[in-house]
Formats: sequence, structure tokens, C-alpha cells
Amino acid sequence: MIKKVIIGIIILMIGGMVLWFLKFRTTQGPEYVTETAQIGTLTQSVEATGKVESMQRIDLNFKAGGRIEQMNVKVGDKVRSGQVLARLDSRALMSRISDAQAEVDKQKADYEKLVAGASDTDIKVTEDTVAQKQQDVASAENSLVNLRAKRKTELDNLKEKAITVLKNEVLVCQLAIEVINNTLDDPSANNSYAYISTDKQKAQLSKNSANIEISAVESSSGELSVISGDTDILSNLDDGKLMLDSVKTALTDTMSVLNNANTTYSFLESDLDTLKSSIQAQQATINTSRTNIVAAKTNWTDKIAYYNDQIAAAEDSVSQAESALTVAQSQLDLKKSPPRKFEIDAQNARVAQAQASLSLALANMEESIIRAPLVGTITKKYYEAGEQTSLSSPVLEMIGEATLEIEVDIPESDISKIIIGQETKITLDAFGDEREYTGSVTFVDPAETLISDVVYYRVKAAFSDSGQVKPGMTANVTIITDMKENALYVPVRAVKSRNGDKYIEVLENGLVVEKIITLGLRGDEGIEILSGLEEGDEVITFVKEK
Repeated sequence: MIKKVIIGIIILMIGGMVLWFLKFRTTQGPEYVTETAQIGTLTQSVEATGKVESMQRIDLNFKAGGRIEQMNVKVGDKVRSGQVLARLDSRALMSRISDAQAEVDKQKADYEKLVAGASDTDIKVTEDTVAQKQQDVASAENSLVNLRAKRKTELDNLKEKAITVLKNEVLVCQLAIEVINNTLDDPSANNSYAYISTDKQKAQLSKNSANIEISAVESSSGELSVISGDTDILSNLDDGKLMLDSVKTALTDTMSVLNNANTTYSFLESDLDTLKSSIQAQQATINTSRTNIVAAKTNWTDKIAYYNDQIAAAEDSVSQAESALTVAQSQLDLKKSPPRKFEIDAQNARVAQAQASLSLALANMEESIIRAPLVGTITKKYYEAGEQTSLSSPVLEMIGEATLEIEVDIPESDISKIIIGQETKITLDAFGDEREYTGSVTFVDPAETLISDVVYYRVKAAFSDSGQVKPGMTANVTIITDMKENALYVPVRAVKSRNGDKYIEVLENGLVVEKIITLGLRGDEGIEILSGLEEGDEVITFVKEK
């Protein structure tokens, strides 16, 4: 019994501890470590350590080949740090800078225009455009209606003419059959026909066949009207041609009978000629009739094709007018609506991109200039103005007034940031961090150096004033690779990524708010924020779970 009581007490104690732990977990939230987004000078630098060495000479060259436009020094000239010594032909580079600057100005103007919204005048002009496009649609639709009405009228007239022609040709064929009957049944010619009974029999058969065709066309054409279908009328016209061809065959066979007939005392030559003339007259009439039917069909079908093309063009005009109206209405709706956040962010990004292109163009221009990296004297000149340079040989050689330099190895990840002439800050282990020297980059080796299978590039920096510095001392070099004043920046650890976007968590009134940002210069003090953040925002750099 006592054992059961003890077990129960233990279970109650464990349950109480669990409940206490859960309550404690639910009442204690995370603790946020924040820093304030601030505006200041952002410096980007590369640090390296090397040995102080005696400086012999400095070879100066352009970063790209080209024709020298200016050579501003001669051997023996004293030069100051930063002085332009030579310059390549830079007309193409100047054009790129102008284009890049124009693009920056355009994108900034577009940003201002986007934020300001459309003016009343601009909206009024667009409204007038919409009204004009509405009139264009109405005009195009009216033209289409009129064209369809005109098509119906003209095609109905041509239908009626075709039906009339067809019925007339039935009468013509009936008359031709009557002439054939009169010819073959002429009593005065019976004796002459007796000798050519085969020819006469053939003519009779042709006539009978033609009669069948005539009866069929007469019956079907009698039911035709302008409301008849196009297929029915076309079919009857084709039957009419067959009818005329059958009658023509009967006339030809009848003429063969006459051509083979002999004259007698009761069937004179003049009688034969009269019959032949009658048949020939009917043959000519039948030929004309066939031409009439073909013309009626051609006129009608050509007009159908003509109006099909015209109506298709008119319908296309209506579609184009409607599309133009849709575009104009969309433009009006867009101008009346305020800019959306994503549009502003996108335009900010375009401004930043244009500024980056301008910076690149300016950097390329700088690479077409040789500047003196420090105070010194020109000792050699290998090229003159107008000559083509080569990357394999220096343009100038100079020695500096300072006699000491530092050689350091820069990893490949940082070498692209370094150019000749950049400012350096130098401390020496011998004197401590309290004494700082200044200098500048004088040489960047284009060839790599492998150190423990890692790629480095040799860089030299010269002292502006070496003072008590001795060769062999260990030097710590900080190369200032970029600098931006009035930059809004935060600690790098505050920046996060998700789905290709960069964002920062900001603490507002105790709540965590995510803000999409655009990054700029990554410096020693932090990273620049081009858009999405404001000065004074409390950005979260670390979360402590309690």
C-alpha cells in the first residue's frame, strides 16, 4: 500500500513539473537583438599582411590596349600622386558614359513621374484618345454593316440575272431541238436520208439525250429564286452548260446528216443549203448561250470572292479598332490609379541598375588613364602620343620619393576590387596599431600565384611617408576599394534570403515585419540598403529563444 502511495506521489510531481514547463514555455517569447539602420560613410576595404621591401621602380600601364591620345610627361618630370600621366583615345568610352548618364537621368525621371502620377492634362489627353477610339470602333462596325448590305444587294441581283440567263437558255435549247426535228423530219429530204439512215439514227439519239437534259434543267430552274442557296444555283448553271453541250452535239450530228445527204429532183441543192443554214444559225446561238451561262457564273462567283475579301478586311478593321480601344482604356485606367508598391520597387531597381552601368562606364574610363600612384619622377617612357599600346609592355616607368613598399598577396575573390592608385592605410607590428601610415596601390600583378593550391595575386603598396619604417617589418595593409557617403546601411547579418529575394526583419511596436530590400555596396561597417528600409528602423540581427 505504501509503495502505491509513493508511486502516486512521484507521478503527481512529474505531471506538475511538465505543466510548469509548458506554462513557462508559452509565456516566455523570444528575445530580439536589434541594431538601428543608419546613414553614414560606408567604406569597403581589403586587408592583407606583408613585408616591407625596398622599392626599386614602378611600371605603369593601361588596363586595356588602345591608341594613346595624350602623353603628358617626359623623362625626368616630377609628378604628384594622382596626376594624369597618359590617356588612351576615349571617345567610345565617353559615348558610353553619356549614354549611361542619360539612362540614369531617364530612370530617375521615370521614378519621379511614377510617384507623382499622371497630370490632369495627361489624363484628359488619354480620355480624348479613348473617345476617339470608341468613334473608330463605331465607324468600323458601321462600315461592316453597310458592306454586308451592299454585298447582299449585288449578289441578289447577280443571282437573279443568272437564273434569268439559265431560263432563257432553256428556251434557246428548245428552239434548237425544234429546228433539229424540222430538219430530220423534212419530207422532201426523206429519200436523201434513206441512204444515210445510220447518221440520222445517231442524230435522233443525240436529240433525245438533249431533250432529257433540257427537261431536267427546265424543271429545276423553275424552282430557283434569289433566296435559293448558292450551291443550288451553281449546280443549275453547271447543268445548263451540260444541257447546251448536249444540244450542241445534237446539232453537230444533224449537220453530219446534211453533209452526207444527196440532192434529188425533189430535194434541191438550195433546199439542202437552207437546212444547213438553219442548223448553223442554231450552233452559233448555242455557242453564245454557253458563253452567257459561263459569264453569269463567273460574274457571280467573282463578286462573292470580292466581297468575302472586303468583309474580311472590314472585320479585321473592327478587331483592330477594338484592340486599340482596349489599349487606350487600359492606359487611362493605369494613369488614374496610384502607383503600386511593386511598381515603385521595380523602378527603384531600374534606377540602381542604371547607376551601376554608369559606375561601370566611369570605371572603364578610369582604366584608360594612367595616374601617378604617388609622388615621384618619370624615369622611362616607352610610347608617344598616337602609338598603339600593348598589355605586355609598360607605357611609363617611375620611381617614388618614398623608397619602401609592401608586397601582399590578395585572394582571387578580392582582386577585382583593387586598382592602381587606391588609398591604403598601413600599420606595423613594430609600432602597434596607434601609429598609422598612408600609402597607395602601385602595382597589381596580372598573373596569378598559387599558395597551397589557392589562387592569389601579388599587389604592391607604397608609403606616402615611410618615416622610421625599415625593410623586413611586418605590415598590415588596408586597401580602401570603395567608399560611399550618406549611405543607409545595416549589419550584414541582418540580411536574409528567400526565393531569390533579399529581406530584413524589422521590429515595429514589438512585432516582426519583413521588408523586401535592394542591396548596394557591401562595406566594412555593414551593407548598403538602396530601397525598402528607412533610417532609424530597428533591424533584427539575432533571435534568442527563451
